[in-house]
Amino acid sequence: METNKSQPRLPVTRRQFLGFAGVSVFPLLAACSQPATPASPAPAATAAPIEKPAGQTAPPTTAPAPAPAATAATAATPAPAAIKRGGQVIASKNWTYASLDPALISEPEMPGMEAMYNGLVRFQLVDAKTWSFKVVPDLAESFEQPDPKSVVFKLKKGIKFHDGSDFDAEVAKWNILRERDHPKGQQHKAQLQAAVEDVVAVDKSTLRIKLKTESPGFMRLHAFAWGHKVRMLSKVAYDKNGEEWCQRNAVGTGPFRFKQWIADDRVICEKNPDYFENGADGKPLPYLDGVVFRYVTDPTVALNDVRSGTAQMVEWIPTKDVAAVQADANLTLWQMPWAGQIYFYGGYNSKSKPFDDVRVRQAANYAIDREGMAKALGYGVGVPYYWPQWGPGILGYDENHPKYPYDPAKVKQLLQQAGYADGTISIELKIIAREPEQTIGEFMQNSWTQAGIKTKLVALERLAWIDQVRANSFQACFWRGNLASSVVDPSALDNAFKCGSAGNWAQWCNQDVDKYMTEGGSTSDNAKRQAAYSNAYRIIQEQAYVFTGIGVPLLTAYRNELQNQEFDFQSPVFRATWLK
Repeated sequence: METNKSQPRLPVTRRQFLGFAGVSVFPLLAACSQPATPASPAPAATAAPIEKPAGQTAPPTTAPAPAPAATAATAATPAPAAIKRGGQVIASKNWTYASLDPALISEPEMPGMEAMYNGLVRFQLVDAKTWSFKVVPDLAESFEQPDPKSVVFKLKKGIKFHDGSDFDAEVAKWNILRERDHPKGQQHKAQLQAAVEDVVAVDKSTLRIKLKTESPGFMRLHAFAWGHKVRMLSKVAYDKNGEEWCQRNAVGTGPFRFKQWIADDRVICEKNPDYFENGADGKPLPYLDGVVFRYVTDPTVALNDVRSGTAQMVEWIPTKDVAAVQADANLTLWQMPWAGQIYFYGGYNSKSKPFDDVRVRQAANYAIDREGMAKALGYGVGVPYYWPQWGPGILGYDENHPKYPYDPAKVKQLLQQAGYADGTISIELKIIAREPEQTIGEFMQNSWTQAGIKTKLVALERLAWIDQVRANSFQACFWRGNLASSVVDPSALDNAFKCGSAGNWAQWCNQDVDKYMTEGGSTSDNAKRQAAYSNAYRIIQEQAYVFTGIGVPLLTAYRNELQNQEFDFQSPVFRATWLK
């Protein structure tokens, strides 16, 4: 396997950035990266592959770039003689698990969840250069949409949960309705409530989902971790042990079984000997004996572990380390422009002073020096980002909506209009005590303070940050915005913008935004979708509910001995990976 070291990097200008189709705005960087070699092709879906949500334009093709070494659409099935079974992979990420229960986890895009659970469908990469994906069956054998308001899944037969209980349509129905209706439901609840009217187990291997409205993005969202992908939990284990037990013990159908969870340190998984998929050698997957998912707060430490061989993969490489990874002949850098991040993406507590005044929120948005942030913290891959998870090429984007360029004079004017005679205020910005949040927070402390918004940083451990933000104990806070949502389908943004949704961390609420987001997600008419999402986008910008800083591609580094490595949209999947 070749590495990124030998491949040239193409510069990305601000003009190119603004012209890229979609919110994931880094196709040239993707073309320069070495794609992961995919696993054995999954069975073909009965529904048509999706390469772009309706209304999105394709990435530009005028800039030449090296072709990826392989894609999920073209790679040959691995030769059985080349496959090596056994061994353990250690992968790290600077997120920790709050729960192992799929309905109650607040961060669904965690590789341990992919390892231990399956959904009905999953994404398969078609072409890294154009960020094309298709939805393929997982626990489903096939799927179809016989009418605009229903989806029918034919389920694979004979699948067992890790506790030996059967997976069937009744269990699938229970899981979907539990995630939709659970009073403490997390990421998927609001989206499932908006989409799903009812679920019917027609027979043991046939499941029908009745939709509330026509839903053009339903299948994409059902394959997307940040959409409403439902990972199937054993109902027998739940009934026997209770919900509290299930939060600390995963019982799924995945290629790896839960073995141990050491809180704030690691989740240890072992091979599931009864997994339902076979490898290229004709024997059951996975090839590995186990995977350990470590929580490492310092990305520099995590990268050093991979460079030394102590670990084999690290997710979420900081932009400052791109050059170091590309210079290491033992590493592959996997760039995912379609799943890029907005750094310094956050919001204000609009329920209390001073940010209950829209003029103060607008002033704070004008006080963000995005150009300076990109130069200081982008390391050649980060670019200024002005939109609330929209951007050129996405349904609803409109150049005429407010943009908030850096303007200290406007900051002072708005603050004076809001009743602050000297044009200054003092606030607290709550951040997660990790990188790059710490560095970004320090940059913003300086940027806001210089513009008249005197800022005190309050750094908290991640779970403490979650508790305080959920309790509305903050003035301003930020997290990492996910560019992938609108690439999958703009209706995925329901989870970020609707009242009470789990991804709406700042907990602002606007009924008109809810109305327009619902309208956009319930019709296949692109003109109507464009108008609805544009209205939602305009209100969010005018009211300055959220703020943004820079956009960067999602970066993962792994050692070259990881063979046949694949990703489900953005999350590493070790189902068919082996160690060279």
